[in-house]
Amino acid sequence: MAIEREVIERVKRIDLVALVQAKGIELKKNGKGWFGLCPFHADKTPSLSINPTKNLWQCFGCGASGDTIRFVEMFDQVDFKEAIKRLSNNPAKQHSGAGGGRSKAKPAESKQLTVKEKKLLARVVSYYQHSFTQDSRGLNYLKQERGITNNQSFTDFGAGYVNGTLLEILPQDPEVISALKRIGILNEKGHEMFYNCVVFPLLSEGGDVVSLYGRRITDDPGSARHLYLSGPRFGLVNRQAAKRSEILILTESIIDALTLYDRGFKNVMPIYGVNGLLDEHLLFFNSRIKTAYLAFDADEAGRQAAEAVSLRLKEKGIASYPVALPMKDVNLYFKSNTPEAFEQLLKAAGPSNLDPPERAEQREQSIYKETEHGFLASFGDRQYEIKGIQRGDTQLKATVKATAQAEGNAPFELSTIDLYSSRSRVWFGKLCADLFGVKETLIKDDIGKMLSLVESWRPKKRETAGEEPTEEEKAEAFRFLKNPDMFGDILSDLETIGVTGEETNKLVGYLAAVSRKLDEPLSVLVQSRSAAGKSTLQDAILSLVPDEDYVKYTRITDQALFYKDEDSLVNKILAIEEEVGMGGAAYSIRNIQSSKKITVAATGKDPGTGKMKTEEYTVNGPVAVMITTTAAELEGETASRFLFLTIDESTQMTDAIHRMQREAETLEGLVRKKKSEHIIRKHHTAQRLLRPLAVVNPFADYLSYPTRSIRTRRDHKKYLGLIRTVAYLHQYQRGMKTVEVEGNAVAYIEVTLEDIDQANKLANEVLGQCLDELAPPSRTLLTGIYSMVKEMADKQSCDINEFYFTRRMIREHIGWTDWQIRAHIRQLEELEYLHARIGSKGKEYAYALNYRGQGEDSGKCYLNLTSVNEIKKMLRLRKASPAQVKKGKKA
Repeated sequence: MAIEREVIERVKRIDLVALVQAKGIELKKNGKGWFGLCPFHADKTPSLSINPTKNLWQCFGCGASGDTIRFVEMFDQVDFKEAIKRLSNNPAKQHSGAGGGRSKAKPAESKQLTVKEKKLLARVVSYYQHSFTQDSRGLNYLKQERGITNNQSFTDFGAGYVNGTLLEILPQDPEVISALKRIGILNEKGHEMFYNCVVFPLLSEGGDVVSLYGRRITDDPGSARHLYLSGPRFGLVNRQAAKRSEILILTESIIDALTLYDRGFKNVMPIYGVNGLLDEHLLFFNSRIKTAYLAFDADEAGRQAAEAVSLRLKEKGIASYPVALPMKDVNLYFKSNTPEAFEQLLKAAGPSNLDPPERAEQREQSIYKETEHGFLASFGDRQYEIKGIQRGDTQLKATVKATAQAEGNAPFELSTIDLYSSRSRVWFGKLCADLFGVKETLIKDDIGKMLSLVESWRPKKRETAGEEPTEEEKAEAFRFLKNPDMFGDILSDLETIGVTGEETNKLVGYLAAVSRKLDEPLSVLVQSRSAAGKSTLQDAILSLVPDEDYVKYTRITDQALFYKDEDSLVNKILAIEEEVGMGGAAYSIRNIQSSKKITVAATGKDPGTGKMKTEEYTVNGPVAVMITTTAAELEGETASRFLFLTIDESTQMTDAIHRMQREAETLEGLVRKKKSEHIIRKHHTAQRLLRPLAVVNPFADYLSYPTRSIRTRRDHKKYLGLIRTVAYLHQYQRGMKTVEVEGNAVAYIEVTLEDIDQANKLANEVLGQCLDELAPPSRTLLTGIYSMVKEMADKQSCDINEFYFTRRMIREHIGWTDWQIRAHIRQLEELEYLHARIGSKGKEYAYALNYRGQGEDSGKCYLNLTSVNEIKKMLRLRKASPAQVKKGKKA
């Protein structure tokens, strides 16, 4: 079918410069023409020339030449008809020459995505935006490294973060994977193209997602920092800006535009690099925009881009004014300058009779900077340093230093105020009004903004110890997290760093440490005699936890926890070397375990009135607690909140420990020590990679737990917590799912039968001890005494309860110290496993057993938990028909 002459003439008038740039060829203006590297031969010096007046191109190197149609024929290697078809769908249509005017044709979307692919892209962007709210790395990059602080700015620009979890929630559908590869979300290997990037959607004029921009948050050598979906640039960012005013600020990058938007300059739009002004921008501006300020980078490329953009804007009747930045780019400028200063740059750029764009809020903070214990905020030339933030239900106390932003020893006002107290705010406002020489209404406005900032402020997490992990270290951590025999790795690694044996204790201790990241963490108490190795076990487990995720104390005073920063213990481990070190703080520790927060009321002086008043201090959880003890038994309220781990005190274990201690002095020991450093770093990286996910147990209805003791009400929760933590630790081996709750997507993983099987093995040993009325060391002592007495009674041919023995005989038989025997024999007396009588030598005690080895099984009590095989059987019955179930019951 013949092509109409009108169609041919129309596509010939398409802006050739824009077309060539859309093909990824960088062009530079030289006089009236544009030059770039020719794509049709190995061009090392720019020999491709474009005449924008005639809309023709020619290469002085290879001799190729032609119009827009010929360029597409050669570049895309298609025939004349196909070139016409592609140009008819070109997103950069622009008429020039005779007839002039604007093209009313709507730009086609990048890659001509199908309706299904458009919806898929929108869903992917929505997931990335959800990840931005769940994974703090993207938010921290924009806030801490880029200085962009307003959460609403991120929402308005649709910020997202790509943490590599998209594939885990996708259906296992080859068509979906193929579509994502075509769109450009996945590469040919099936990996996410935008991994470790903050991303921003590019939208059509109607608001549909049509493309994506990503900025990598780490500048890795060899990795591109700026990423777009492949193909021509298409789509707009902050398209509302062109509808607000006739004046617009254009930036080179999205990050620069977001920076200006965050500082109150809402009429800002980014182009995409020095050659990134699209015809789509110009079509969208249409007749609405009259003036544009060009806030491009202060380098040669930025200046050349400003010249080129100015020419293209002028063709559309838009006046443009380059903004002279005194430093590299807009984002860097605002790290040390205020919006007021930028307003002066805008005024200097345009003519005196032109009013530049105004900020949306004339007095919003011009500088916000996080500090170690708070933040700095400034409004104009008034600066406030806020630290010592303490929250209560009815109070919000902070220490504020107000000072003018001036060099030298500027006068200042330093006070601690309650921002929830009107009297306190008014009093401090008067002091600051006198300090700055301004009206109190202005300071009142400052304090109002300061209150909002303090309410939203949260303490920064401590910097991670050491350097940022390398890609190899991350890969090794992922191998660990994806290893089906992960527990084997944990046991082997703890053996290497110096803890031999104790397999159950090592696994439960490690799981308890990981559970700190959950809403219901586990707490452990390591119990043994002195020198048995309880502190060694505690220290080894803590060494595998990142430094920022635990605090360890030798002793805590009664009120010490109440005066910590409000969120300083959230999702962390509180480790105490010895149970006696808790002292009077035991009550507050129990409460933060159960209620997930503690609050204390104390008296203090109101700075405004000088009168005494009640002040409240709150410290939030959840927190995992890890304690060691030599005590035979603990106070019941404390003991019931912990999983008990008992150190193996056998002679065989002592021999194994001695061998390891001797090996540490050898060359093998030196090698093992160096390996330990590598192992510790691997676990730190792995635990930082664990994501905040909910855990759902679809088999909960099939589980059981003993009910013969009221204490099992708490122990049952520990059992469920063990299962939950096992599943959570295996999260990279479980498919992540999402459920929508009140319009929000909640990510979760499900417990598997393998998780329950692993938890059952650990619970039977650890929680089984809790059903024993004797503490584990007391049970061990009773077993030793029974063995001794039975042997002696058999030799003397007497009944067990007729044989009397002393503590010395016990010492000689089982090798315990007298202090250890006295500490634990008391419980045996109180529970009537033996009785004592005072001998003829005064204070010499002789004992007789009331115990005959009933249920002797190394002192272990098993829980008879529902096994995985039983669960499978019940599942099969549930799926069976009623007739099959009835038949099975008869059988």
